Amino acid sequence: MDLLKAPSVQSLLDSDLESVESLQYLDIEELDEIEYALPASEAPTLAEILSTDEEEKQSDPVKQAQEPLTCSVLQLDFLQAVSQQLVQAQERSSAGAVTTLSVGKDGKLTVGTAHGHLISFYEQTLRWVCDANADRGAVSCLSYNTDSTRLLAGYARGLICQYESVKGILLRKLTLGGEIWGILRVTWAGTSGLALDTGGSVWLMKFSRPLGVRSARTSCLFSGARGEVVAMTARDARILALATLSRVIIVAGGRAAGIRLGGPPDTLPVLEWSETDDRILVCARATTLQWLSVAVTGASIILRLVQRVHLKTTPLWLGWLGGSLAIFDSDENLRLWGDDYERALDLSQIEPVYASAFFKGLWTDGRVSRAMCTAGVSALGGACVLEGALSLLGRKGIVRVRPRDVLTRAQALLSSGHYLQALRVLCSTEGHAAKELAIQFIQNISERPHVLSNKIIADQTIKLCLKFGLSDELWNKLWEQCSSENTFVEALGDAAVRGDLTVAPPSPDSTQALIELLAEFEPGLVERVVASLPLTSIDPHRASVFTRKKGLWRGVGAIAAALGGSGGAMRELVKFVEASCPAAVGGGACRCAGAALVVAAADALAGRGAGGRALPAHAQPSARRDALHALLADESGGGGDEEAPLRALVRHDAAAAARLLEHSAREPPFAGPLAKQNRLRVARALLSYTRDLHHTNTEACTEILEFITNQLSAGALPPDQEVIKGAQELATVCSGERGDRAWLALMLRTRTQREQLAALRDLALNRPRVLWRLDTLLERHDDALRDFFTIESPTTRDIDEFFEYLRSQIEVNGKENWFQSYPSEERCNLLRSLVQLRPRAAAALVNDEVFETVAAVISTTRDERTVEFGESLLEAGFLRGDAAAAHLRNLCTLKRKSVKAFLLKNPGIVRPEDALAIIEEMKVEDAKPVCLEATGDPEGALDAILNMIKSDQSEEVTARLIMEAGELCTRASRGAPAEVAAALWARVLHNAGGAPPAALLLEAAAWVPAEAVFSGAWQSAWSALLVVRTAAAGRRGWAAAARVTGREAHEALARALAAARRGLSVRGRCCRCGARLDAQPPVRTAHCSRAAHAACGLDSSCDFCGERLPGEVLALPARSNRRRSLPPQEHDLNLVAPPRPDLEGIV
Repeated sequence: MDLLKAPSVQSLLDSDLESVESLQYLDIEELDEIEYALPASEAPTLAEILSTDEEEKQSDPVKQAQEPLTCSVLQLDFLQAVSQQLVQAQERSSAGAVTTLSVGKDGKLTVGTAHGHLISFYEQTLRWVCDANADRGAVSCLSYNTDSTRLLAGYARGLICQYESVKGILLRKLTLGGEIWGILRVTWAGTSGLALDTGGSVWLMKFSRPLGVRSARTSCLFSGARGEVVAMTARDARILALATLSRVIIVAGGRAAGIRLGGPPDTLPVLEWSETDDRILVCARATTLQWLSVAVTGASIILRLVQRVHLKTTPLWLGWLGGSLAIFDSDENLRLWGDDYERALDLSQIEPVYASAFFKGLWTDGRVSRAMCTAGVSALGGACVLEGALSLLGRKGIVRVRPRDVLTRAQALLSSGHYLQALRVLCSTEGHAAKELAIQFIQNISERPHVLSNKIIADQTIKLCLKFGLSDELWNKLWEQCSSENTFVEALGDAAVRGDLTVAPPSPDSTQALIELLAEFEPGLVERVVASLPLTSIDPHRASVFTRKKGLWRGVGAIAAALGGSGGAMRELVKFVEASCPAAVGGGACRCAGAALVVAAADALAGRGAGGRALPAHAQPSARRDALHALLADESGGGGDEEAPLRALVRHDAAAAARLLEHSAREPPFAGPLAKQNRLRVARALLSYTRDLHHTNTEACTEILEFITNQLSAGALPPDQEVIKGAQELATVCSGERGDRAWLALMLRTRTQREQLAALRDLALNRPRVLWRLDTLLERHDDALRDFFTIESPTTRDIDEFFEYLRSQIEVNGKENWFQSYPSEERCNLLRSLVQLRPRAAAALVNDEVFETVAAVISTTRDERTVEFGESLLEAGFLRGDAAAAHLRNLCTLKRKSVKAFLLKNPGIVRPEDALAIIEEMKVEDAKPVCLEATGDPEGALDAILNMIKSDQSEEVTARLIMEAGELCTRASRGAPAEVAAALWARVLHNAGGAPPAALLLEAAAWVPAEAVFSGAWQSAWSALLVVRTAAAGRRGWAAAARVTGREAHEALARALAAARRGLSVRGRCCRCGARLDAQPPVRTAHCSRAAHAACGLDSSCDFCGERLPGEVLALPARSNRRRSLPPQEHDLNLVAPPRPDLEGIV
């Protein structure tokens, strides 16, 4: 940590406090105690301050600002008695400017001064003063404990004192860090104390009293060398939150965990634990406010970011007032986080006291780091929260801020026209006074109906009436005078749907008027309103007539359900289902009661009441059974025109009816006792309805067929022969893919009975999709292939099933046997058809035995699918010979731009002569040089490239062609005579233009004289420099390649030597003396892998193998000692409760 020897002149000038040397210290005994004992006085009210004269206002220490029209949620009280005594202590007794304060319970308040004085008050009356530590500098921090019986005081020169709070008796005195650092902050963690010094270290002070002697033990929890701590707050005796200039750190049980906290270097972070949830830590720096979740479990501390928001100003202090987060910002405004954030309380009049001087190190001879000095320019000095009130210390005095009385605030908001804020405040209160104010508010609103044009205000107004039971005011005042506002009418409808109006139900006339108004602009709300209100609030006849007249069929069903249950609703709605409805004819929007009938049936089968309201659990089974009985009710035999609701549903929208029955199959009456019997009843009823529909509505028949088939396949329906026979008869009249698949699902139930399958095949002669599947089941594979290709438009599912069938046949018979079983012409047609269906799947079926067939298919078919088939064969390695030539021809026809890439990526796949003939025939000029070079004619290839250069081409294409010509010459020059290579390069340089590429010039310099190559390159310095740079880059590239190659060769040699057991470290014993080789390091090795110490004197040849010994001597490394593992020991397992360590980790 950097230590400053002395404060700078600028820091002294910028200090918020007076210099220590300029202060005159007086003994406390010289002070007249009567001088401090001023009588306590009550804080003046706002009216008293505003009524004073101008001269009195100028003499007041604090200028009370006028209450804003928005009525801030905070109330400010000026502690006049304490403030006057502090001013007199500073002026008359040289106590110095105030620096910090702390507030305790029962009216206790203590203030520290710049001259080291402690001034303590009780109920704004002076109780004791202490200046015994004036030589230790200013009082930098104060803190009362939980019960306000002890007071900790920290001084600028490093002293910490503990006082008894009633009489100011000094109990303990200690110094941290050898009087080097000053104290920035003191606080309590249970019965222990915490201190933060100007070095950024955090100390724990444990107070004890052994044998009646007060003592204190200090230990460093967090060293400033690891990061200077500038803020701290303790949650309890076990968990502490710290903030450095870059991180937030949680200390618990001797462990620590942190999370990064960024921000400008000139701002301090601030911390505070949540008052409502002790697992949440709120931290801020600059304009970023964060909520962190802190979880301490076992041996781990987990920090997780919960929320991050950006503020308008920089927070200097965080605290909690009345359950809300309070923020004191750099503009000296106090704000509450939430809806009232914008309504700030300006506290700049009291001139808040800052602790910047302590961070700058004026009191410790500059012993503060530059980082802390820079960041602490705006550290708040005197702020303390107790019992929901904030006490703030200023140069003009002390103010106390608390949340304002709710009713007073609501009255002010109402008077100023802020209705929404007033409503929200009133809704949060209770009592007779609040009710009287709510009645006054309703009277005010009823005289101004336009206020309810705001939907939020309308909702809050209705909630206010319901909260205080103002039914008469709601329906007799608001409804009578404000029903012209659509937003208010809609808000009433929403309240009825939520069930809020059950405590204040409207009259039938009011309900009728409400639904008539809603029908004009919100018809979808009528049904829910009618279903939600009690029957005593509705005139059923008038409401039913009105909803039928307006076509509000869901409202009709809701009224009928309220009178006669779900069965009555369905019977009522069936009368208004029209056969000519667009939904029943062509799938358009429903204009009759059909859609409402579907909703009513769904609610009934789900055990819900009118409007979708949930019924009690004991009433739901009976409601479902009644719904099924009403749904399947037979047509009346008395000559009426009524029909069963299920028949009407099928006739109107069979798909919706099928989905409804599918979703209802999981609950009674389709589950549990009699479940299969009920399903059979429904299936039989559906089949009976289709007898009249298969001529007029085949789509409905298909939906019913699919539903019954799925039920049979899933085992939900018992194997009833009547149902199966009816479904099979229905399948014969349902066309299309869905009908075919339903028929197939029915046939799979009789798969083992071949005679029945053969009989069904005769019935499916005009259904190829069914026919080919029956052929596969009857093992008539030739007919299956032929019948499949007669499907007019096979779907993706059909194709998937077909290729799956082919793969299964190939697995059984093998590719060779399967393809060879067809004649050549039929095999070609089959493969062509497979290619048209799915090219890649067809390529997976090809093998070497059908190579001629593949070539014939590719050569006789030219389309996109054939090209894709050829590319798939190329990937599989089956494209060659005539097939490759045919594929090249198809590419020249359909994908001319891919021809060149095909030839370059697959050299030799087509004979060069054949490829050249195809290219010349199809006139693909850009691929011609590739073919000419492959045939051994580089000059012709170069002529083709130069001809393309001479044609009208863009600069980019010309440059690319020149590079291709250069690459061609490079390849041709390797095997051609020097004269031919020089001629090729000369032609390239001649046609390259005035500025050929530098890389091309360097390649040509190996075959053409330098003066001819670089004659045009030296026309400009830039061209010459580019050539030199290219050459240098090429040289560096070759050098790097040489290094890489050498390294790889060396590694390969090392691997080879290791594999041959050569070059390994020698271990063992000396072949002469028998001692270990590493006992005497110099050794000599023999050809037979034996070794001996050099001191043992080996001859020129080995005694064992007779080979000549090398002359060099080797020094072997010392042998490492192996660690021997201890034998396993038996331990007793004891289950104990987890420890609860303190901040130091001591249990």
